[in-house]
Amino acid sequence: MNVRQGALLRELLEASEFQTCDHFASRLGCSEKTVRNDAKVISTFLRHEGFTSHIVGKRGAGLRLVLVQGEDNRLARVLEESEFSMQPRFERLCQEMIVFACSPGTHTAESLARRLYTNKQQIQADLRWWQRTLSPYGIALTTGRSITLEGAEWVVRGFVMSVLFSFSARAIKQRIEPSLTGEGVSEYDQTFYERCIDEAQESLGFRFSSNAQWQLTVYLKIAVARIRLGYTIMTHTSHRVLSPCFADMRTRLERHFGITVSLAEMHLLQDMADCCTWQWSSKLMEQYVPDEHALNIAREIVRALADSFQSEVSASYVKPLGILVESGLTRRACGFTISNPNELAVKYDTMDSFCLLSSVLVDVAPVREASLHGSDYARIVLVLLEYLEQVDYQRRYRAGLVVNCGIDLALYGKHRIEKLVSKVRVADIVTEDEVQMACAKSSSGLFDRFDFLISFEPLAVDFPSVVVSSTVDERDIERIVAAIPLWKSGHETGLPWVHRKLKRGLKGVSVVRSLYDGLVEDGEIDLTYERFVWLFETLWFVKGRTLVLPLCCSGVRRTRAVLYQMEGDAQAFGKHCSMAAVLLVPLSDRGDLTPATERFKRVLEAHADIADTVDDDDFFGNFPE
Repeated sequence: MNVRQGALLRELLEASEFQTCDHFASRLGCSEKTVRNDAKVISTFLRHEGFTSHIVGKRGAGLRLVLVQGEDNRLARVLEESEFSMQPRFERLCQEMIVFACSPGTHTAESLARRLYTNKQQIQADLRWWQRTLSPYGIALTTGRSITLEGAEWVVRGFVMSVLFSFSARAIKQRIEPSLTGEGVSEYDQTFYERCIDEAQESLGFRFSSNAQWQLTVYLKIAVARIRLGYTIMTHTSHRVLSPCFADMRTRLERHFGITVSLAEMHLLQDMADCCTWQWSSKLMEQYVPDEHALNIAREIVRALADSFQSEVSASYVKPLGILVESGLTRRACGFTISNPNELAVKYDTMDSFCLLSSVLVDVAPVREASLHGSDYARIVLVLLEYLEQVDYQRRYRAGLVVNCGIDLALYGKHRIEKLVSKVRVADIVTEDEVQMACAKSSSGLFDRFDFLISFEPLAVDFPSVVVSSTVDERDIERIVAAIPLWKSGHETGLPWVHRKLKRGLKGVSVVRSLYDGLVEDGEIDLTYERFVWLFETLWFVKGRTLVLPLCCSGVRRTRAVLYQMEGDAQAFGKHCSMAAVLLVPLSDRGDLTPATERFKRVLEAHADIADTVDDDDFFGNFPE
């Protein structure tokens, strides 16, 4: 499969029902004929990989992936692993960065072309692309008689790791990592690296996750390669003394590889090991004690939530929050950013809960002073989602369950819906006859009791309703969740929004400053620039080519969305964005965040570029600046 066919398979995997070829064509930017041809290629791919799941087509309805139970996770994993081979240019770029940063010798366009089995013209085009890409990160790629990578040592190492971790672990292990040290890693050296990681875990007293073990091993390989080339880290301020284990590891690294390792290198390695994701069993969470500074911040978070929602927070939340804060502070101290794979899901899929929690956390002074990375902030929100469900702060929607069935299905349906859809309360179970009679009597008060209806069969009524199957399966639940927030008192309402052009002002003015100036000038917010910058760095994310900023806090004047068209294709935190979209919700309206955020998503789907396309910018979207 190529990139487009992989994107089509993802679309089919995420679709809950038949979609027309025209729909897929508009999503992928190709013709309907291409979609049909690609569907045949995907079908062949599925058969070849041993899947029972298959694509079916229906005249007038389009295409749908018939997913066999138990194959969804495997299919998603195979697709992820296949993406690397579907993007040969990205593989070449990875190889180029490894050569620039970790391979000894003099590098020229000619030597790179021979090494990567391509031509000199292609390498020269890549070099120009690299120069543009590296510039915002303070790294320079100089060309002339030879090609040289220049920049702060930590930034260079972090950038190389970000390149490697942009793809699945399996793809990098098989295609890129073997060439990391130029001549490859011998079995003897590999055993040594693994022993170092084992001893680091023993020193800390905890086991790393499998991904964390691999990532720390990769960093060790990069560090050794850079030190051999004469690049080392000479200063690093750590909050704790070097443990005997890491002091001994320094000596062993020097002896094994014949290099000189600074104390700063080992302090940084120890802090990075502390940043790794551990295997957090219940027993480990009970045993571990975060430092007092992190625990104090966690207690302040708990206190602020209890005061805001008038609902006590269980003491069991303090330790997980303290652990997250402590690890975030450590990452901040050593300049290390670990991407959060759930960050987009937290900030976009659960935007209402994210905004509601952020409306409280934004005013917790110790949290602001900690200045954690946005990815760490999203981790804290993840832990607090369960508490938010218990608080039940946001409005619950009154559903009328319309039945034409036996008592078992009526009661099962009510139980299943209320159990799996926390924002819904089945206010009453009514019969299909009652609904039809209410429609015949325009003065009937039946519909005043509900925000919408749920039925097992389509209803011939002019009232918001959702049809579910008798099993009330996962797709039925998704259908309810996606639809209910758009209704209020039985009528669908929209979110006020405006579309403006973002004024960039003088050359060099940042996107953040331009957004702030525009929102203030139009009377949307009353915030200091310093506070806005903190909010932006904490809450922003990129969806497709749209920079999204949901704001729910004091200083927001009214509930609305503002979409900004950027000049050209603006650079925003490592990605080219064509638009910026801001959701504004004042504290007085935060009880209706669910309908506000869902309507905001509707606006984005209709008027913004949020398609999850794969391009050069997405490849480097998570790199720290």
